[in-house]
Amino acid sequence: MPLIHRRAISHKNKPVPKSRKSPARKPNALATRSGATVLVVDDDPSVLSALARLIQAGGFRVLTFDRPSALLASAIPRANACMVVDINLPEMNGSALCSELAASGRGLPSVLITGRNDLATQRIIEEAHAVAALFKPIDERTLFDAIAQALALSRTE
Repeated sequence: MPLIHRRAISHKNKPVPKSRKSPARKPNALATRSGATVLVVDDDPSVLSALARLIQAGGFRVLTFDRPSALLASAIPRANACMVVDINLPEMNGSALCSELAASGRGLPSVLITGRNDLATQRIIEEAHAVAALFKPIDERTLFDAIAQALALSRTE
């Protein structure tokens, strides 16, 4: 699992015409898959809302959940979808949530996010089977690159 620490994933910088919006607001070409859905799980309402707005602005359908049980009780897309999950959640940590979904056959490629960088969090990250782990505050381009990587692993059927 790639571990991303507040630095952008390396990519080729291409000049952007001045008439276009900033590339930080748009997902890269890998992420622009028609009808892609991103499920966001975070117990902090302001973070949940900000992530939802940002990801929607990138052209994705977004489903938000403020706790693991809300996600577990919902219908989860089976294809062309991924998750952005906070590690430190009430009820269970983000890695455990991803594992429980995988065990039930409803797992999706995931990007873990966290505001903590302590030993316990590092252990959770190491044990997780996530596409990436991002530390808050999250750079937009880094987030979109991680989402693109997760969507590339998602089933398209």
